[in-house]
Amino acid sequence: MKKITLITVVLVMLATASVAQLPDWNADDNDPMLEAIGLHTGYSGGFGLSYKFPVKWWLYCQLAGGIWNTNDHQRNNLGLSVQYVLRQEGEMKIFIAGSAAHFHHKDNGVTKSHWNKGFGVGVERLMGQRTAVQVELAFTHRGNKDTIMLFPQVGLNFYF
Repeated sequence: MKKITLITVVLVMLATASVAQLPDWNADDNDPMLEAIGLHTGYSGGFGLSYKFPVKWWLYCQLAGGIWNTNDHQRNNLGLSVQYVLRQEGEMKIFIAGSAAHFHHKDNGVTKSHWNKGFGVGVERLMGQRTAVQVELAFTHRGNKDTIMLFPQVGLNFYF
């Protein structure tokens, strides 16, 4: 029991020390970390690889999508999210976002396509020198179900 307590205390201390040394979004004008590639998952923003780029310093666009194919199943999607930065300070960004994604499914010769649209609020936090985790809660209209529900969207981005 003492070993587990000691390991927990050491891990908490290391995590606290590493959090205190996280870089700032605005720390270096020579390296502004504007564009990012990564992974994204969400009903209104798309599932798969993502590319994020600024339109202005306070307005970002993110494209995400993927293709999954087997012998008799074909699935693909492409999503676009527009993020308006409400606050950017230190290692944290808070934003509101609107998004839309097109989903296409072809299973055993039956084709289905639909659009999902969403609007929500999210945060993005630097977790290292260039890695950021993005979490958003979006009210999503699912075109294939004709419902509006609150769904999370999650992304992992590497800024360059």
